[in-house]
Amino acid sequence: MNDEFKNERLVPLSAMKDYKIAKDNPDVLGWRVIGADGESLGMVRDLIVDPHAMKARYLSVVADRRFFNTGDDQHLLVPIGVAALDKKGKRVFVSAVDSNTVGSYPVYTGGPISEDYEYRVRDTLARAQRDTIGTQQEHRAEFDEALREQRTQPSTISDDFYNDASFDENRFYASDQEVYREKIYSTRDYDKEDRTVTEDIHTDERRPTSVEDSIATIERLEHLRERGSITEEEFILLKKRALNL
Repeated sequence: MNDEFKNERLVPLSAMKDYKIAKDNPDVLGWRVIGADGESLGMVRDLIVDPHAMKARYLSVVADRRFFNTGDDQHLLVPIGVAALDKKGKRVFVSAVDSNTVGSYPVYTGGPISEDYEYRVRDTLARAQRDTIGTQQEHRAEFDEALREQRTQPSTISDDFYNDASFDENRFYASDQEVYREKIYSTRDYDKEDRTVTEDIHTDERRPTSVEDSIATIERLEHLRERGSITEEEFILLKKRALNL
């Protein structure tokens, strides 16, 4: 594990040398993240794991910059149990967020993950669930007041905090559903010789500079692997480079 994360509660999977995704679970790094309205919100950049419990807690998502009106990458941590897999399409579906609400999702700015950030994520998703199930207007003020009262309490994360379906990684990996409401997204033109993609990544001359570029690169690498143009080991290495890991 990298020294900077040695004493942290939560650690990026990419920083851990002795922690790998279980063999039977799909490697979702680089998968497109789809919101409730079928819009592409970004891609999975990393997993955030609890090294003591040996469990994944969050998906680290790089959001599309257009939702935040910025030229910088915006990282969002999504509780792993909130998402569902679309294994056939190699996508992750998050029903609690869409293209209209992702811009108000708490942004993770890097470094140690604070208790305050985790509570803000929980509160944001709780409000989204409330709106989804159509809570009556008279109950909304009461609901928001309850959240405010909870937030006045010390922001200490206990084991009970993760004792919730939102953090159930088994629920995530066992899920599989088709995402039907997908739009057509522009990608790079890959009607070139196979070696162009791999050489660009190897030489760092044209590394992906946006979420869409990274997704397109990884999708192309998947195709090359399926065709046998690159080995599994080459695919893993090139995908990590496309993700800047």
